[in-house]
Amino acid sequence: MFDTVLVTGSAKRGGAAIARAVHDRGYCVIIHSRKGSAPEARQLMDTLNSVRPNSASLWIEQLSEQLQTVPDFSHLVGVVANASEYRHSDLNSPHSVMLEDLTTHLLGHLDIIRHCKDVLVKNNGSIVAVCDIHTDRPNKNYLTYNISKGALQSAVKALAAELAPHVRVNAVSPGALEWPIAHPIDAQRQSEILHSIPMGRVGTFNELAKAVCFLLFDATYTTGSTLNVDGGRSSFLA
Repeated sequence: MFDTVLVTGSAKRGGAAIARAVHDRGYCVIIHSRKGSAPEARQLMDTLNSVRPNSASLWIEQLSEQLQTVPDFSHLVGVVANASEYRHSDLNSPHSVMLEDLTTHLLGHLDIIRHCKDVLVKNNGSIVAVCDIHTDRPNKNYLTYNISKGALQSAVKALAAELAPHVRVNAVSPGALEWPIAHPIDAQRQSEILHSIPMGRVGTFNELAKAVCFLLFDATYTTGSTLNVDGGRSSFLA
């Protein structure tokens, strides 16, 4: 068994790109997915295993609930805390929405890290959390998302201190990436977003994946840091 990296929420979009990039580096990958995205996760696993047999495995688990199963972490060298739920919320949203977002973004990932901490320490491993530039300048109507992602970013700094010197812990904060298909953004809003990005375009999932791999494998003297992957947008948000 080769060195292994767990990527949570890796069935689609950015998570899938991260899993593929990690696999391209020669690592084995644990593809994590919630139940609703299991078909896409299984397809990705089959694709990676067709390239290199027995190099990808599947873990179906709801991070919004208490962990019911835990995969074999014995060869783990990295964790990418990517799983996320982006939905509207405000002060009138039920308490359960806040609890579910906190569990998905923060508590579920802390449970995973708790389970694999000793292995990561032994292997001088690395953790990268995928946060969001809007935790510093929040979007309206995404209250619990912003709070829970902000909590994850705070956890990165706390864990970096707690797990040093054996485990590095960093974060990437994406800005606007490839336009979503399931919930399309209208043309006017797309134009507004593009106008706010100094580089004049949205980023790609491959660019996000490269940034994650840099922090995961290459930035060997970096911990407790956050790398914005946003085309400069966070410098210009109102």
